[in-house]
Amino acid sequence: MILKKLDLNVHDTKKVSELIYFTDSHTFDKILNDKTNAIEKLEKLVIVGNNSIGHENIHVVTKKNDDNVLGILITSKKDQYNAKNEIKNFLKVFSISDTIRFTILGFIDMIFLATLDEEDFYLACVAVDEKARGQGIGTFILESSLELARNDGKKKLVLDVDLSNNGARRLYERFGFNIFNKKSIPWLGGEKGMYNMEFSI
Repeated sequence: MILKKLDLNVHDTKKVSELIYFTDSHTFDKILNDKTNAIEKLEKLVIVGNNSIGHENIHVVTKKNDDNVLGILITSKKDQYNAKNEIKNFLKVFSISDTIRFTILGFIDMIFLATLDEEDFYLACVAVDEKARGQGIGTFILESSLELARNDGKKKLVLDVDLSNNGARRLYERFGFNIFNKKSIPWLGGEKGMYNMEFSI
């Protein structure tokens, strides 16, 4: 397996967008009404770039001699994007109503996501194709992230995992991540939120 930068001319951006969608399908469905619509809109953001899920932030996992996308990693750094720039980029590809929806989604994320320091290398999205699970791809992405962070002079890997995503949390804990914060709100008789997790390099 190898991890490499997403190439819009080579890799399947729809597959990448599907993987992004599945990391938070409930929220995307609520904001964008349905799976097909959500994936189409996410793909537009991936392609246009200069936003939090733009192609310049995405790495893909493939086999050495095959460009099929098995998994993705989206990274970001502190203050890489601000709300004003995000809205400008949304307006390049979306209607005003879709821009409002994505802006709302961004504000929802801000409630739960970890607050970053300059030394943090943020794993905004780690996803593995359902058909490729059980092959160690998740661990490979984390190992590769560690190398990227070291090369960038960072001291910590930071990520967020949904409170209900026990499988992902167990993967991160096995790798050595620790929960350093929990952000949640009451939600439909339960709670909605994230564990903020870190791995010291």
